[in-house]
Amino acid sequence: MATSSSTEELKRFLLHLPSDSNYVFSQDIRTQIRRACFLAISNNGQHLNRLFPNAFSNRNDPNSESEALYSSQHMIDVVESEYNWLFANYYKISLKNRDPKHDTHNHHAFHANSPCARIFRKGEPIYRCLTCGFDDTCALCSHCYQPEYHQGHKVHITICQRENGGVCDCGDPEAWVKEYICPYAAHDDESIIVRNEKMPVDLESSFLQTIETLLDYVIDVMSQSDQQFEDPVEATEAKVELNAINSTLDPSKYDCSTDNFTDANNERFFLMVYNDQIRHYRDAVQRIHLASRKVKQFAVMVTEKVQNYGKAKVISSKNIKLLLERQKILSATGLSTCIRSHRDVFREDMCDEILIWINDLTESEMFKMNNSAKNLFCRAFCEKWKSGLLVATHGDNSNHQYRVGALDACSKIPKLPSSNTDRKTQLHWFFQPSKWNLPEDICRECDYNLTEEDYEPHTSHLGSRLQYLIYLDVRFWKSIRIYLHDMYSTSLITNLWYKHIISCQYVDIYPTIADMFLTMDREPELNVMCTLSTQLFTCPSNSTSIVQHGDVSRIFASIYGFLTIEEIRSPECVEVTQEISMKSLKNRIWGQIFFDIGYILSRSRDSKYILTSNIIPMACDILALFQGRPVMKREKKNHVEYESPDYTAFFHAISVIYQFGEYIAHSLSNLGDIDPELRTSLSKNAIKYVISFLLKLENNDYPGLIDEYVDINLSIDKKISKEPIGGNIIQYYRIDEEKVSFLHPIHSFLSWLIELSDFKSPSEIVEVLNSSTDFYSITSSVDIPNHLTSIFDYPIRTIVLMSQIKSGFWVRNGFSVRSQLQLYRNTGLRESGYMRDLFLTQVFINSNSPNLVCFLLFSRWLLMDGWLIDSRTVRNEVTDLDLQVSADSSALCYDSKTLPYMLEECMNFFIHVLTEDLYLRGLKDEVMIQTRIKKEIVHNLCFGPMSYTKLCSQIPDHILSEKRFDLILAEMTTFTAPNGATDIGVYHLKDEFYDQINPYYFNYTTNTKDDAIKFVKERIHKTTRKPITEIVIDPKLRDPGELGIYRYIGNFSASAYFSDFLIRTLSYISKEGIEEVESLLETALHLIHICAFENTIDISQYGTFYDRFVNISDAYGTSIAVLLYEILANDQFKNHHSKIRCILKVFEDKYQNLGKILSDQIVDYNPLVIEFHTKMDNDENEFEKKRRMAKERQAKLMAKFKKQQSSFLKKNNMERNYCSDIEMEDYEDEHGWRFPEPHCLLCQNAAEDAGPFGIITYISKSSEFRTIPFNDKFWVLKAFSDNASSDVNENAGDPVIEEVKSEKWHRFMGKIKESNVIGPGFSHNDHVESKLVSSSCGHGMHFQCYMNYLNSNKSRSNQITRNSPENVERKEFLCPLCKAINNMFIPILWTSNKRSLSQFLKPLSLPNPFDHIDPKIVHNQDWYKEFTFISDKDIEDMSILTKASTDIISSSSNNDFTGSQHSFRVLLSNMFQILSLLTFPQVFKADTVFVLSNTIKSIEISLRGTSARGESIIYQLSNNALINLRTLNEFRNTCVLMKIKSWIHTPNPKGDAYAKMLANIFSLSNGSINSSILEADFFESLVNILPLPSSGFSFNAILNTCFTGHLIQCLHILTREIASHDFYKSQDYSVLDIPVIADVDINKSKVALLAFHKLKLSEDFHGDDASIENDEKFGQVIYSMLVKASTSFLRRAAIFAYVQCANVEKLDVSSVEDLRVEADRLCSFLNIKTIGEYLELFILPNKSYEGCVFQGFVDYARNLNKPGFENSETRKGLEYPGMIRLTELPERLDHFFTRYYYSDKYNNPHMTIEDPAICLFCGAVVDAQKPAIGCKEGQCTTHYLKECAHDVGIFLLPKERSMLLLHKNGGTFYNAPFLDQHGELAGESKKAKTLHLMKARYDEFIKNVWLSHNIQNIIARNLERVLDAGGWDTL
Repeated sequence: MATSSSTEELKRFLLHLPSDSNYVFSQDIRTQIRRACFLAISNNGQHLNRLFPNAFSNRNDPNSESEALYSSQHMIDVVESEYNWLFANYYKISLKNRDPKHDTHNHHAFHANSPCARIFRKGEPIYRCLTCGFDDTCALCSHCYQPEYHQGHKVHITICQRENGGVCDCGDPEAWVKEYICPYAAHDDESIIVRNEKMPVDLESSFLQTIETLLDYVIDVMSQSDQQFEDPVEATEAKVELNAINSTLDPSKYDCSTDNFTDANNERFFLMVYNDQIRHYRDAVQRIHLASRKVKQFAVMVTEKVQNYGKAKVISSKNIKLLLERQKILSATGLSTCIRSHRDVFREDMCDEILIWINDLTESEMFKMNNSAKNLFCRAFCEKWKSGLLVATHGDNSNHQYRVGALDACSKIPKLPSSNTDRKTQLHWFFQPSKWNLPEDICRECDYNLTEEDYEPHTSHLGSRLQYLIYLDVRFWKSIRIYLHDMYSTSLITNLWYKHIISCQYVDIYPTIADMFLTMDREPELNVMCTLSTQLFTCPSNSTSIVQHGDVSRIFASIYGFLTIEEIRSPECVEVTQEISMKSLKNRIWGQIFFDIGYILSRSRDSKYILTSNIIPMACDILALFQGRPVMKREKKNHVEYESPDYTAFFHAISVIYQFGEYIAHSLSNLGDIDPELRTSLSKNAIKYVISFLLKLENNDYPGLIDEYVDINLSIDKKISKEPIGGNIIQYYRIDEEKVSFLHPIHSFLSWLIELSDFKSPSEIVEVLNSSTDFYSITSSVDIPNHLTSIFDYPIRTIVLMSQIKSGFWVRNGFSVRSQLQLYRNTGLRESGYMRDLFLTQVFINSNSPNLVCFLLFSRWLLMDGWLIDSRTVRNEVTDLDLQVSADSSALCYDSKTLPYMLEECMNFFIHVLTEDLYLRGLKDEVMIQTRIKKEIVHNLCFGPMSYTKLCSQIPDHILSEKRFDLILAEMTTFTAPNGATDIGVYHLKDEFYDQINPYYFNYTTNTKDDAIKFVKERIHKTTRKPITEIVIDPKLRDPGELGIYRYIGNFSASAYFSDFLIRTLSYISKEGIEEVESLLETALHLIHICAFENTIDISQYGTFYDRFVNISDAYGTSIAVLLYEILANDQFKNHHSKIRCILKVFEDKYQNLGKILSDQIVDYNPLVIEFHTKMDNDENEFEKKRRMAKERQAKLMAKFKKQQSSFLKKNNMERNYCSDIEMEDYEDEHGWRFPEPHCLLCQNAAEDAGPFGIITYISKSSEFRTIPFNDKFWVLKAFSDNASSDVNENAGDPVIEEVKSEKWHRFMGKIKESNVIGPGFSHNDHVESKLVSSSCGHGMHFQCYMNYLNSNKSRSNQITRNSPENVERKEFLCPLCKAINNMFIPILWTSNKRSLSQFLKPLSLPNPFDHIDPKIVHNQDWYKEFTFISDKDIEDMSILTKASTDIISSSSNNDFTGSQHSFRVLLSNMFQILSLLTFPQVFKADTVFVLSNTIKSIEISLRGTSARGESIIYQLSNNALINLRTLNEFRNTCVLMKIKSWIHTPNPKGDAYAKMLANIFSLSNGSINSSILEADFFESLVNILPLPSSGFSFNAILNTCFTGHLIQCLHILTREIASHDFYKSQDYSVLDIPVIADVDINKSKVALLAFHKLKLSEDFHGDDASIENDEKFGQVIYSMLVKASTSFLRRAAIFAYVQCANVEKLDVSSVEDLRVEADRLCSFLNIKTIGEYLELFILPNKSYEGCVFQGFVDYARNLNKPGFENSETRKGLEYPGMIRLTELPERLDHFFTRYYYSDKYNNPHMTIEDPAICLFCGAVVDAQKPAIGCKEGQCTTHYLKECAHDVGIFLLPKERSMLLLHKNGGTFYNAPFLDQHGELAGESKKAKTLHLMKARYDEFIKNVWLSHNIQNIIARNLERVLDAGGWDTL
């Protein structure tokens, strides 16, 4: 293909750009590069319309000729001016014109005729349909997974935890075994033409040549960029200059041969530094600071770039010697550095932009929709690299010395060193080069796989561009590696036509890539292997071709060499050994190689090749590295002083080693439909080789075996023992004296091969085992005693070792042995370790003589004989070979404490042999997994309901990791979801599964087994009412037919050794007594019971267990039957008699002669003893009965108490995190409600003259106060959509008055919810008010103690370096007890509040006093004197000061203060100072009512939506809140009293007090109330005006007037806003769609409408709509809005009244209960008219005071728009009437990622926001990890302090699944209100679980944390717990 002119231009541009730019790289250079790339690929701009299809008008007509409509220059101008040559800018603009049909979360969702390949990003859900998928790695993204097409399927959902978690497999035909529908993969009629359209020839040419040119250029540059991997000590000037020379490009290859251009450098060089994942950030800053010798800020900037970008420039100079000196400083701590020329660094920056552009191209619409473009793109990668370097790329490189990561002298990709000589040993390690099985056309097209030359092991080769990019991957910097890997995943690997050749090319260089990954990659987590291997090797066709090509040998050799000699080796150079490098072993990243091997072996379709090639021999060599290691030996005398931690390296590694062996063995089950004889032959050959290999190890016939490192006896002369009965010889071995190990992976491998071999008869497996050992005997010259037992001896030893450690026999060896036991027995190794050993033991028992089996077993258990003290002489013949083994060889091995445990362990072992048959039944893999999971669930959940976490803590990890676990758990259980804020989900096992409980389950501990036995018996007792002592648990027996070839696992029971063992055990039990060995007896009887059924014995060959049962032992002179009879006759064993009778009954029913035999063997035999229903056992033991009844009574009482306790806590709304020591005070006694008694936290009331006692509080600004933003139609509708009654909670089951919501309302709210993933947030800062409120922990102290504590706190803060939660300069301090933050002391001068609330609310029979009062009357001295005289008495009557308090606050005129009086004056001054700090520049006095009124408002807001359970809001107040409010209120009253008594020494204090009181009163007079309606807060007026009933100003009169003004004010605002917004008419809704109270009385709606019209006409508001105004529903809307807007005032008035008066005894609330709406109930409670009655009075102007006020305001309003009246902008807004909440959160947390964070609909926020943090006030998303622009603070801090109108910061951190709380200079993390599907918080172990919003938790957080002002307290307490100096941000 001829080179196009555009490509030639691109080449010249790339070569000239560095020198033309004076080697200075900038953003403008990046733009130039993009421009050049676009022009080249579009053939000089001719096809830009295809790259930017929506940028030009003909985008919807693919058949039109764009050249005819738009010139190239025009398109170039458009792309340059509008998009700046950026696809991202193009997408932003085209979003506005998006086709609604394509309005998904991502415009790349459509993938017709191709794989989806969408990358799973962190936080996104991954859907795995186990029904449709090839295996559990096949996944779907949130677009492709459609629930309706997977109904009834087994679907597993996880959350991606990596930034690149693989790709969506939708559209990959190899990933699915069942068809499903994906709407995005279906044919799209409108775009199918574009997708399959043939590209114009010139575009096809320019496209391919552009990609080729760019890739060649990148490889040219990066091929010489490896100096950062060299040792800085060896760096010289000559090497630096030589690198610059070698990096020179050849002008002739860049079409510049005629320009006389020289690719020269400017003689300047950069010192570069590179990122790694080892060095600490602060160390890098320090080194860069020292090397650059610039300010530290420069070092921080450079380090930041290194961390984020991957590399950075440190300094620049012409002086290479200087740079070398600085390089040594920089690299002193191991930082990667190099020195490169300006030209070469510039070119690397060019490569960065080029690769970003290529990646953007692959995300473009043309690339996504055109298959030709995709194929050309892959072709460019798969073709050979065309070098543009001056250095030669051809020539002789035979003398090349291999160096990791380096190219050879000709810039070719080297191969690992290999031997040229023929090797005669270890012939199974080989690789025969051959061509790949690829289509010829694609090979010719890519110039690949044409000959075998490139595969020769001794020669380097010129690879493809893809191979070079992969090989050079470690040289790229962090950011570009991520781009490259994403591009590989989405655009290369998923191409169905090219994926096979890509796989082949990757495998060709795999060993060298692995070498770099393991030994030199600074960022292994970013290595290309982590991406490519998984994606390529999970493809079955790729894996099959790799296996058939023989490349498994090269991969095996790579890992084998690394583990043995710390070097990657080729197969020809492998040196077989059993030695392993601990250094390599501890470098755990080698696990990636085994993962790759696992993918290849498990996905390969050619299982036959795996079994017939050299794979099994090589695998045995690899497994041998871990065989019998680590070893340990029992310490008999001294405790181990030093325990080596090396064992952890083996145990951490062994799981992947076991899995490796299992994958190979499973090839037997993947053979498919092949000839049965061939299948058998393959399995026999595999087993034969493995057994021969084990015997070679046993015979020390294997290189590298070192005696001290393996548990094999390597001595030539092995000690032996002879089994007396059969004469079989076994190796003499004592576990307590010899070396032992838990890990035997070759044995596990053998067990899998045997299990999966599909043998047809027991004799067949016996024949295979015998022939395998015979084969080795023929080929080996050294004799091993009994080859077969030598193989099976190891699993038996391991099981015995486990039991000995459990029994405490190895206690002197320290904790490491118990740790190994735990790992082996109870973790993920259980199935590959213990269960494999048990299976091999079962195979051994099934296949051998019972006497040989039992002799070997009891010898290893050290329970053969001699341990029974009174045992008779055992007539054992002893061999006289190499060792004389005495009859009592095991005597006294176990001490008296250990012996019963070992006996029971041995019994349990035999029980498990007989009952644990999961691997004996020949189940298919899926059935086996399900059975295993079900057994675990049943045997852990049977004891009672459990949370998911608790259940998982008792189940091994490998069971939990199964994708089916959660699905099976759901099938077997009933889930109780959490309801309350602190609840968690609980699982209950379904009844039908209780019958599957086996109390002798192998994974039970002794204690758990006892509990299970007790549980099963009690369950049977409840069902049958049979006495506990008569209940017998029958064995869980399997039909022998289901066991197939393993149906004789019970043969051991026919052995004399076994019966003798039982006789010894029963004799031991009889001797020791029931108290010591009851559990042992229970276990022994159960074992005998199982054996009694004799269903797994080959009776024809070995006889019956019954024969042994009744046979008199020659050694002991008794039989098992006789001993059981003796126990049966012994009353101390009474509880076990039923079990014994059951055993005897089995034999009697079967053989009918047991009684006769016993009568012959027993003197004085009594047949009544063995009767099954004797009277003595019919009745429950009296003691047992009493004990059972007592326990039942206790359980009932405890349940009742717990229920009462829960009810009490719930009723009193007590939160465990926020209670104080005064919550439980008995405040209702004969003296009335009482303030807290003086109890100082600091001095404990011991201090004298410590001043008054008081409580500590925190006065701070709070911003829950909102007004309605009437310009926002959503918030207008939302504000009036909550229930009219704020004292009900629908979720709590309260009866709720239904509200009428229209269809438009539902449609609009649904639309808002759909279009907002988060929120909408309340972003109207001008409608948020911050007000001073008070919150208190309720704890108290003396004032002087308080002052002393403040001073000491200040000193402490200066001494301790920490992030203090309190600001001592603002008088803040932490409560000494609860650590809540406080800043003020308020004295308690009162003891009780006995004021009557009913009397306080009672109206006076007088006209409204505000109707006739005139402010001018104040100038009448007589009136003023009389008023003050009468008022003095009212104020004094209101006072509840104690006598002592009166003495403290009163004073004489001579200023002679007592100590207490002086202290009180200091207290007042202190309060004033603190308030001044908080309110500056405003000045508030200590007695200000604003804090009181704001606190009441705040509490009322927090109680909205809280169920009052039919009572008034006053009963919802906590005692803590009441103390706080009443203290503030009484302090205000006391201050007023002090002023009128002139106890405050200021000029005319009494006059000032009355002036203020009268001013407040006059503000409600006829002359002033109109202006108050416009701007006043009538609740503040209510609090401000003291009731003076003697003057007519009763509380009722004040309340009536204030409420009248409030109603008119609300009605006026509603009228103004509705009219001015044209009744909110829009396509979404109108004012008529605002929800209304159901069944509103017609008269109420009429008067509301009349009042609306009057106000509307008075100000002449614009906006008329007769259709709305004449609609009868409009009146209902106005009335409903007015009720909702007024309810909060009434709630606050009720609270305020209750704060004033605590005595509610005579309060009559009988009439309140019948009213439906809370507002009406409150009006009745407060003794004022209802809202409807007020409205009726409003429209009758001269009939009442209220009507006059309304008419007066109507008249006043007519003049508002005239000159001289205030601007409307200063008028008061309408308070938000609904529930004040934080931003709405999505139902699932991952929806944030799929629908917002990774969505192009929102311009891909993940591209600019690394760690999203969502403000829960306004919904803004900021970056938690980045500083704000122009600020030192982070974006979260800056946002809440400067951008969001709130005084605290509350952010949701989706990636961390938590919330961030900020307040002033502190912060902390808090659990997010999301729970997983199991109803639990997402802990570290459950990051991959989907999280669902728990609304109750979110509501609880809003109410009890935010609205209760506890954020600062949570932060303070968490900070106080942090001991490090870093503070909250180090958590």
